[in-house]
Amino acid sequence: PDEGNDESDVYRSPALRKLFSKFVNAVGCAVVGLHDSDKVVPMLTQLGARHINYGVNEAHWQTLGKAFTLTLREILSESFTQEVEAAWS
Repeated sequence: PDEGNDESDVYRSPALRKLFSKFVNAVGCAVVGLHDSDKVVPMLTQLGARHINYGVNEAHWQTLGKAFTLTLREILSESFTQEVEAAWS
């Protein structure tokens, strides 16, 4: 099924949840891989190449960044400090 065509309620969308899960996994792999650039760079390069093929462009990243920041703010609550926000910006 095409994950991009689910037009149901976004808070209950299985497709959106699956995409979010993939996003969180990619961020986690990148963070864990910060100390092993030989592994993380090829992984991120492949990920970027796939997203070019999906039609993702620069404008999409700004929207994703805002959504990620809002999600961190909600999940971390009081632990979401200016320092945390700056680190992820």
